This record gives sequence, structure tokens and C-alpha cells, in this order.
Amino acid sequence: MNQQEVIEAILCSCPEWKINSIRYLNEGDDCWAYVINDEWVFRVSKHAEVHQGLRCKCCLLPGLANHFTLQIPSPQIAGFDEKLELLFTAHPLLPGPALSQERYLNLDALSRNRCAEQVATFLTQLHSIDLSLARACGVPVCEYHKIYSDLLMRARAELYPNLDEPERLFLERVIGRYLESGDAQAFQPALLHGDLSPDHVLFDEMSKSVSAIIDFGDMMIGDPAWDLVFIYEDYGLDFLSHLLNGYRKYDRTALLRRVYQFYLLAAIDWAVGSRARGDGELAEAVAQLRPMRIQEEQQRKELFSTCGVD
Repeated sequence: MNQQEVIEAILCSCPEWKINSIRYLNEGDDCWAYVINDEWVFRVSKHAEVHQGLRCKCCLLPGLANHFTLQIPSPQIAGFDEKLELLFTAHPLLPGPALSQERYLNLDALSRNRCAEQVATFLTQLHSIDLSLARACGVPVCEYHKIYSDLLMRARAELYPNLDEPERLFLERVIGRYLESGDAQAFQPALLHGDLSPDHVLFDEMSKSVSAIIDFGDMMIGDPAWDLVFIYEDYGLDFLSHLLNGYRKYDRTALLRRVYQFYLLAAIDWAVGSRARGDGELAEAVAQLRPMRIQEEQQRKELFSTCGVD
């Protein structure tokens, strides 16, 4: 959908609006995002499968906005297509650049600790939300045993021809160990952000602090450890270790074990998905598996040691 089509869709649902400016913001697999009049973010669905996710956000997020210390997007406008399917949502623009790894590492020690503790508080608040609200809004529940059983079958069928024998054995061991460990059920379910990466953590440069958490398009009910995976992968151990000092809801040893399992599983899932999508990232995804196999034990020891687990 181009900018003119977005304008027409908005004016069809909101004929009283005067659109003075429109600019492309970003996009994901499911939505395009545009900023209207430098004040509103409109997220426009790319395909019909997105409609339910938009409905979940419209249902749940406005009621949760006051639950968090940090700001979150709170959809206030919804637009529908001719079939009465949800076409777009809109929320006030939350200012600030993303807290990238580079921006985080360039902060002084006090500011780094502050940012990590703010994200810890956000996760504590998020993971404490009454799940009856999430279920009533149709937030999906993760069935991890099925997800990773299916991943193993897909890997065998689609990815193994591209792998050497040591990497095939690595995939069998990682997925098999998770399925057999009982960790697919051994957690207290929580409402998850689902994609808590640096792109979705906004930063106030004046106060050197986190200002908002955005993009709740992957919300799910599942294992809280999942919300730490991209913190570990994209920010690194400094951020994660500071965060865990303020995030005390769960046993740290068991939590970190599942974080590391999910970290390995996510890399496998990316490789399998790249093969299926044909997105040109297969070679990079496969190349990542070999050092992960070789460094697995050392990485796990560094994770546990840095985060205060013997």
C-alpha cells in the first residue's frame, strides 16, 4: 500500500481529518507504519492474517497503558475495510530514537544501569498482568512442545541438505534436549511482549533513560524467558546482568537455562525459516550455526557467570 492509498484509507474511516503530512516510518512482516501530521503513527496491515493481531492490540493495550512506568503505544483509532476487517490502528507518536546497542554502550555506567533497570521494571510489570485480560482479547498461547517438535521435522526436511553432519547433530541435540527436559511446560505463563529488541526500546537523550517500549505486534502468552532472548542476543551480557538485578520474579538459574535454550532455538528457527522464505539469508543463518555449536558450552558458562549463577 503506497502513501496515497494510506491517505485514502484514513480519510475513508476518518473523513473529518486533515492530513498535512505523511511519512514512511518502518515496516515488519505484517504491517507498514506511517507518521501522520508528525503526531500519529498509523499501522496498516499487509494481509488478512494480521487483522487478529491488530484486534488484540486495540482490545488490550489501551487498558494497560497506566499499568506501566514507561510509555507504550495505546491505539486510539481503528479503521476497517469494506469487509469490516481491521485495516489499520493509530496511536500518538512516541518520540525518541531506539536505544541501540551502540548507543547503550556509549552511556556512562550509571546511565547504563538505569536503562537496564527501567526495562527490568517494565518486564516485571508486563509479566504480572492478569492473563484473563489477555485471553479475553484473543492473545495467542504458545504451545512450545508442538512449536519445536514441528521445527525439528521442518529442519530435517528442509535444512539438513544444507548442513554438515556436526551441525545436523547439533540441531538434533538442541531441539531434542529442550523437548525432553520438560522446560516446554516448566514455567509460570505470562503475557509477553514477544519481540523485545533494541529497535523497540526508545531512548530520551536528555535524561539518558528509556522513554517507551513499542511494537507489541508479537504479544503472546508463554514463557517469560523468551522476553530476555533478544536482550541477551542484541544488547549483550552487560545489559542482561544489570536487568536481572531488577527482575526478581523467577529463579535465576532456571530462567537463564531457558533463555539460553531459546537463544539456540531461535537461531535454528531463523535458519529453517530462511530456507522456507527464500529471503537470501540462508547462507548467513547456516554459517551462524557452526560457531554456536563450537562455542556453546563457553557461551553458556559466560552467561551464567556474568549474570551471577554458579
